Amino acid sequence: MTMEDRAKFGIPLLDDALGGGVPRGSIILVEDEVGINTEHILIQFLSEGLRTGEYGYILSTEHLFSHYSPLFVPYNISEVTFETKRLIFLDAFSNPFGYSEGRPSALGENVIRDITQPRQVTDQIRRSLLHVRSQPVRGVLDSLTTLLLVSDTLKPPMAFLQHKIATDKEMGIVSILTLHCDVHDPRIVTAVEHYCDSVIKITHKELEEKEGGLVEFLQIRKVPGMTMREVENTDFVFKPIPGHIELTPLI
Repeated sequence: MTMEDRAKFGIPLLDDALGGGVPRGSIILVEDEVGINTEHILIQFLSEGLRTGEYGYILSTEHLFSHYSPLFVPYNISEVTFETKRLIFLDAFSNPFGYSEGRPSALGENVIRDITQPRQVTDQIRRSLLHVRSQPVRGVLDSLTTLLLVSDTLKPPMAFLQHKIATDKEMGIVSILTLHCDVHDPRIVTAVEHYCDSVIKITHKELEEKEGGLVEFLQIRKVPGMTMREVENTDFVFKPIPGHIELTPLI
């Protein structure tokens, strides 16, 4: 596999630690904790794809379109990108609560009415990408936690995960799934990690030399083809700023 067959984040230290990026058809799990905003790395990932001619989508179970749209502005990505369907917003949040807002799409378009139905979700993703021909696609599901919490059993979310893995590998889509790991049983988190190709965790860490306490740091926990020993030192101080993410090796 060449480097062109990999999807990069556009963050050199992270891309290098991931072996030059992640292979097409991969599922990336981004874990966080309460109080940490992972949206920055999601926007960075999608923006890098758009910059290199790819298409993308956001499937949100937690936020309205208006939450994400301003985050793209520092990357010089406007709502025109949504209007021209280079980037699709899939709404799996507002419908169950009877709330809607103005979005750059037709009323009712790209709305997922029942997130617990795996086939309905993946079919809607497919329909939203029918206009894409041979261009690569990146996707974001924010977040898998919602699906786990609203499901009566683990069967629907795990069925969704298996179905999405198969669909992404078939279509060559690279997807990020977010998970708020501190609200789940550790065994569930481990099961989800098992299914995903790569695992990145963003958490808080107290650094003795930093006055004021906690900083955010990013840890790579799993990379295809690499052992835990090979990735055990891939920890970075994580500092998102508008339009850019700074990583500093954690010594």
